[in-house]
Amino acid sequence: MGEEGLQPPLPRAEPRVRVLHGDVTIDSYGWLRDRERPDARAYLEAENSYAEQATAHLARLKAELIAEIEGRQPCEDGPPAFQVGLFEYFQRQELGLSHPAWWRRPATGGSAELVLDPNAIPGAEVFYSLGVFEPSDDGRYLAFSFDLIGNESYEFAVRDMANGRDVWRESCRVGRVVWATDNHTLFFTRERTDRKQHDHIVRLDVEVGNPEVVFEEANERLEVLIRRSGSGAWLFIDVLTTWDLSTPVQRGAAEVWCLPAHEPGGRWCRIITRELGYEVFAEHWDDTFLFRVNDAGPYWRLVRAPIGDPSPSCWKEVVPHRSGVTIEEIHVLDQHLVLLEREGLRPRLVSRDRSGQVGATIIPDEPSCTLKVGLSAGGSYSVARHPFRSSKIIYSVSSFVTPDTVVEHDLVHDRPTVLYQARVPGYDRTQYVARVVMAEAEDGVQVPISLAARRDRTSPGPVVLRVYGCYGSSRWPSFMTWPSFMTARLSLLDRGVAFGWVHVRGGGELGRLWHEAATRDRKRITHTDLIAAAEGLVERGIATRDGIVIEGASAGGGVVLATAALRPDLFRAVLAEVPLADILDTEMGFTMPYALQETAEYGDPHIADDYRYLRSYDPYYNLGPDRPLPPTYIDAAFDDGQVLFYQPARYVAQRRSCAGNRDPNLVFRMRMVGGHSGASHGPSVAEERAFRMAWVLDHLQRSSG
Repeated sequence: MGEEGLQPPLPRAEPRVRVLHGDVTIDSYGWLRDRERPDARAYLEAENSYAEQATAHLARLKAELIAEIEGRQPCEDGPPAFQVGLFEYFQRQELGLSHPAWWRRPATGGSAELVLDPNAIPGAEVFYSLGVFEPSDDGRYLAFSFDLIGNESYEFAVRDMANGRDVWRESCRVGRVVWATDNHTLFFTRERTDRKQHDHIVRLDVEVGNPEVVFEEANERLEVLIRRSGSGAWLFIDVLTTWDLSTPVQRGAAEVWCLPAHEPGGRWCRIITRELGYEVFAEHWDDTFLFRVNDAGPYWRLVRAPIGDPSPSCWKEVVPHRSGVTIEEIHVLDQHLVLLEREGLRPRLVSRDRSGQVGATIIPDEPSCTLKVGLSAGGSYSVARHPFRSSKIIYSVSSFVTPDTVVEHDLVHDRPTVLYQARVPGYDRTQYVARVVMAEAEDGVQVPISLAARRDRTSPGPVVLRVYGCYGSSRWPSFMTWPSFMTARLSLLDRGVAFGWVHVRGGGELGRLWHEAATRDRKRITHTDLIAAAEGLVERGIATRDGIVIEGASAGGGVVLATAALRPDLFRAVLAEVPLADILDTEMGFTMPYALQETAEYGDPHIADDYRYLRSYDPYYNLGPDRPLPPTYIDAAFDDGQVLFYQPARYVAQRRSCAGNRDPNLVFRMRMVGGHSGASHGPSVAEERAFRMAWVLDHLQRSSG
C-alpha cells in the first residue's frame, strides 16, 4: 500500500498487568489516555502522516470524489419554515458564509428579521453544532445552545428579541429546553458532570434570573427529560432508563410527572410511578391523558385516562397491543390523533378522529425509509413540531433513493401536498433502485437488509454493508443526513458498488424484542447476524465473496471490528469510524461517557460471567500475532465527547504491536477539529467522506483485480 518501505508508527509500550476473575490482561497503551502528554500527540501526528503517505496514490480519485460530492449539494436554503406561536422560523444561507442564519417572519405575513447568525459567534468558523433552538410562544425570547469544540459541551443562552441582547448565558451541559406559556419561564435539563446523562431539571425566569433545580434524579441508571405536550397545555418530566433507545423520539419513561404549562411555579404531580414496572409515554388531548404503554407486550398499546385520575384503574384502551405492529409515536391535533406505526421495516401514519374512527392512513411508497412527523431546527436537542390547531399533519420522508421530502397531509380530505423536496443537482432517481433483502441467521431468524444500487449494476458485485446494532437504536435509510449521506454514496453506486444497512439484532428496527435478542450474554448475535447478511448476499448472487466491505460508527464501529475478528476471511476490508474499540475497559470505568448505558448493553465486567463473555469478543484484548485481520480504516476525533480519542488510538497501537510488520494495511486518522460526527462545515466535510470512499474503492479494485 502506497510507497515501498513506508513503515507505520508504533508508540512506546508501557505494559500494565490486570488480573480479574482469574484472567490476566496486559494493557500496553493505557498511557495514551493523557491528551496532554507530548508523546501521545506525537504518536497521533505520526499516524496522520502515515495515513496521508500510505494513501497518496489515491489523490486523484479523492479529488474526483470531492468534486462529485460538492456538486450534489442542494440548490436551495432548506426545508420550509416551522411555526412557533406568532412567528415562522426558517434558515437562509448567504454566499461565502460558513453557516446558514436563522430568520423569522410573522405567521400572518410581513417582512423577515434576523434571529440568530452562527457566523457572528467567535469560534464558529472552526466548528459549530446547534444544540437547541426554542423560541417562546410570543417570540420575545429565544433559548439556544451551541457547541464550538465537538465535545458536546453546549454553551446555553437566552436572547431578548426586543433588543437582540443575550439576557442569560451559561456554560454547562444543557439538553432539552421548554417554555412555559407565561413566555418568560423556561425549564431545561442539565447533565451530570462525570458522564453524558441528564439528572437535573432547572427552572429559570429570564426576567429575574436565579435558576433553581426543581427535580433531581438520584438513580445513576436513570436520566430525566423535560418536554411540552403537543397541545402546549402541559409540561412533562420523563424519568428514563439510560439503556433503551428503541424509540429515540418518544422514549417510554419509567416515571412521569406533569405540570400545567401556565403554572410554571406550581407543584409537579406524579402521574406514572416507577413502581408500576412498565414504560409509558404520556400525551395530552382534550380532557384526557393518552399513554403509550408496554404493559400488554413489547409492541405497545394506547390507552386514555381522565386528567383528574390517570391511575391504571381508570385506563381505557384506544388501540390494542398487536404482535408485530409497533406503535412508535403518538401525535395530537385539535381534532385528530395520529399514530406512527411500523410493521416490519415499513412505517405508516394512521389518523383517528375524536370518536375513534380511523381516517387517513399514510403509507410511504418505500420498502424502507425514514419518516418523521413535524419540523424542527435540527439541533441535537431540538424538538419537531407541527401546528396543533390544524387538520393537517406535516411529515418528512427520506430514503436511499428519495431526497428529503416534506409533505402536508389534509386529514379531513385525505389529500397530500408536497411542500418541499431537496433538489440534488445531476440526480436522476430512475437510475437507482432500493429494496429489502432478507438473510437467514444461524438460528433461522430472518435478518433484513435495506439495499440500494444502480439499476444497471452487474450482479454479483461489490457491496458496502453498514451496521449499528446496539442499544435498541434504529437506523433507517435516508438521503441527506448522517449516517447514510447518499449525496456522497452515490459516487459508490455510480461505480457499481451496492450499499446497504444490515438491521441486525441489538438494534431496535423490529421493536423491543429485536434489541433484547442481542444484549449482554447474547451480544455476539449482533456479529453473527452481520456475517449471515454478508453470506446471504453472496448466496443470492448480489455480492462477490471477495467484494464485501463492512462499516460502522461508534458502537457500530466496535461491531465491525469484533465481527471481522470472528470471520476475517469473509470481508475485503473494514471501515470503523470513531469505534468503541475497547469495550471491556469502557465498562470497567463507570465515569466514562455512557458507561452505565453500555453496561446494560454489554454486561458488567465486575461480574465474572459477564466478564468472560465480553472478554471473548472485545476487539482490544483479542488482538494477537496469530489473528490476521482484513485491511482496516479507523478514524477518531481528538475532542470527541462520546468515544474518547484514545479508545480507537489504543486499539490501533495494540494491533500494530501484535503484527510483525506493524500491519501496514491498517490506516488511522485522528481528526484534530470536530467531534463524533466529523467536521461541521467547509471543505473538510467532503474530504472526510471522499477519503473513506477512495480507500474503500481502492481495496475493492484490488479484489476485482
